[in-house]
Amino acid sequence: MSIMRVIELDAANWHSISDVYNAILAAIGAPDWHGRSPDALIDSMIWGGINSLEPPYTIKVLRATEAPLEVRDAIQTLSWVIGEGRKEYQEQEGDDIEVAIEIVP
Repeated sequence: MSIMRVIELDAANWHSISDVYNAILAAIGAPDWHGRSPDALIDSMIWGGINSLEPPYTIKVLRATEAPLEVRDAIQTLSWVIGEGRKEYQEQEGDDIEVAIEIVP
């Protein structure tokens, strides 16, 4: 059994959706060629074999309420998409991949 890692990211100074992806991709050790879309994050975070950080882990996004609305919406969308991707993985593989993006007020 692997130890759950918790990665805390501070969103207070994120001003664009690009800032969201820059922070998350750096935190998971994504390669330079990694895509910047919800689908790309599902592929690498859930299906694996791409990033230097492999599950289990949780990314906790702190102070998101201080970020612009488009940034908050992007974080919320990514959190939801990763949760849905995890459910799909469970259905297809009969196992769970412990990854999540959580928003901490």
